[in-house]
Amino acid sequence: MTRRILIVDDDRQMVRTLSDIVRMHGWEPSGAYSGEAAVEEVRKESYSAVLMDVKMAGINGVTAFREMKRFRPNIRVVLMTAYTAADIIAEAEREGAVKVLAKPVVLSGLIEMLDQTTKQMPPVLLVADDAALLRDLCRRLEERGYDTLEATSLEKALDTLEKTSPAAVVLDLRLDGISNEESILAIKRVSPSVALILCKGRTASNGNGKRDEKRLIHATIEKPFPPEKLIEILDDIFAS
Repeated sequence: MTRRILIVDDDRQMVRTLSDIVRMHGWEPSGAYSGEAAVEEVRKESYSAVLMDVKMAGINGVTAFREMKRFRPNIRVVLMTAYTAADIIAEAEREGAVKVLAKPVVLSGLIEMLDQTTKQMPPVLLVADDAALLRDLCRRLEERGYDTLEATSLEKALDTLEKTSPAAVVLDLRLDGISNEESILAIKRVSPSVALILCKGRTASNGNGKRDEKRLIHATIEKPFPPEKLIEILDDIFAS
């Protein structure tokens, strides 16, 4: 997964300095110099994290964060402030900021904290025997900041579920010649709380339509579907 970070501060030298530091540790930085510019940048591009000053000309960092969440609910934002205003810090925490750092930022702990930030969101497991479909979906999701896991069979998917705890499973119903019901129930036995998203052809069925089975399914998408439709569903899952 490409670790892209947006660094936001109206002090251009600060943006350059922080960009140089994170680049040395494997991050791909971009810069913005106002809250408004940061919101527009996040609207257009996906970032693994945003490192943003609170006090800037125009809208402040907390307001910019709130605007970002309207179209990227799972955005991970670290705020920086030279002020100790308790109300600002409390508001940032209510909005879901990963961390509020005091300026000047202690650089020795910044990289470790950013690395940990990208590990906080559980992965998405994609299950399909179509290698091209897997590659394309993984690439699209990683571009939007999601960690992904892959499985080309139900057996591999169940083994992955036993070892990890993904937030969601995206399951292609054409899998191993196993019935839809068997695949759904097998996944839910191993991971009852996982959000299960089914991908099916237009002529496919979800099985016999039993009410209990339908309750196990979070969402169903008909193929072919635009990746944005899947991303929209995942954004809702991670925002809840």
